[in-house]
Amino acid sequence: MAGAISTPNNTLYVSNIDWKIKKILLRRALYSLFTRHGKVLEIITLRRDGLRGQAWVIFEDVKAATAALQQEQGFSFFGKDLRLAYAKSKSDRIAKRDGTYVPKAKRQKTEADTSSDAAAPPPPQEQQDGDQDQQVPPPPADEAGEDEVKAPPSHILFAKDLPSECNEMMLGMLFRQYTGFKEVRIPRAGLAFVEFDSEPHATLAMERLDGFKLTTNDTLKLNYGKA
Repeated sequence: MAGAISTPNNTLYVSNIDWKIKKILLRRALYSLFTRHGKVLEIITLRRDGLRGQAWVIFEDVKAATAALQQEQGFSFFGKDLRLAYAKSKSDRIAKRDGTYVPKAKRQKTEADTSSDAAAPPPPQEQQDGDQDQQVPPPPADEAGEDEVKAPPSHILFAKDLPSECNEMMLGMLFRQYTGFKEVRIPRAGLAFVEFDSEPHATLAMERLDGFKLTTNDTLKLNYGKA
């Protein structure tokens, strides 16, 4: 990325996102993409003017943020190449944790003095208020019905009742964090097949993602497919 590079920190600034993606799908997809590099504490996505197409991803540690920056730079995310950079300052959440938090008034003066050298904007102010709507929890435990009969184990998973917004790219980002993932195929709307290189790898992914909340009303329903 051209221009000055901010000091490495826990927060990544993500830009060039297709802002037409529904908010909950965007957060889930970003979580799935970045959580494989380390623990994600928070994802901030705002829709107001000037902040569309941008997000801030806050990691537990700098090492995870750096790994994500290096490996996901230019990743094709819903048809657009992501641009990643360290945020120009720490998130309030991290600053409060390590004792370096500076009140808003003092921080604004400092930022005004150094804004011309920044490679990426700082996380938005909403973050310091602990806005729960901005946080993305880990995928929930299995919420699928206990009465559904599971097919014989195989290296292929079958997903049904998918929402119309769910496409191969989104499912690919969910499953690619698991070892052995090969591809996603959607033969028709609402159905998908996810292939792994072996049955044990497919089983692990199913155990972790069956019941994953895709939207406020839709969960991922997985079963074994025919090999």
